[in-house]
Amino acid sequence: MVTGHRPLLCRGCAGNLYAVCTMDHAGGNKVGQWEVDHEMPVPCPLSGLLPLTGTAASVHDLPGAEEVLGPPV
Repeated sequence: MVTGHRPLLCRGCAGNLYAVCTMDHAGGNKVGQWEVDHEMPVPCPLSGLLPLTGTAASVHDLPGAEEVLGPPV
């Protein structure tokens, strides 16, 4: 879970998202394997994009993060 940051919100429904990252520290690697999804199942227009998974240095660097993370627009 991401700690020390503002809660992650879904851009589609304003629901809370969780983010889990598994880090491989071998060789000073700073890239992690991420999974981001709704904390609780909710009807959401972006449900087809979640869970958001991938490898990135930050949750905001994940492909598709700009479409999913943040307050509704």
